[in-house]
Amino acid sequence: MGAKKITQIIIAIQLLTTLLIAAVSLVISDARAAYSAVIGGGISALVTFYFASKVFSVRIGSPAAKVARAFYMGEVVKLSLTVLLLSAVLLWLPVSPLPLLLAYMAALMAYWLALPFTFDASVRTL
Repeated sequence: MGAKKITQIIIAIQLLTTLLIAAVSLVISDARAAYSAVIGGGISALVTFYFASKVFSVRIGSPAAKVARAFYMGEVVKLSLTVLLLSAVLLWLPVSPLPLLLAYMAALMAYWLALPFTFDASVRTL
């Protein structure tokens, strides 16, 4: 399975997880909690999409240093963007912090949830 396909699966799982948490938040609490969950999970999906687009902007066959630079710069910007977006949302939007952060963390777990769908048992190391 190609890396771009895996990225699409991860983002899809992040969005589905976000919607599930928003629905549960709506049932348990209120619309504000659901809205907060959508924002939190959306931030996670957005920064994942940014990182993937940055990493995949490097052409196949590029020198390893160029690939590594794109990876590290993508990660630095992803972390900075995450801090900036979460801070801005918590400061300026009427959100409930707990559902926002729970949805954000659950969406981050999409990387783990995607493993069964993307793991290729035919690839062996050692």
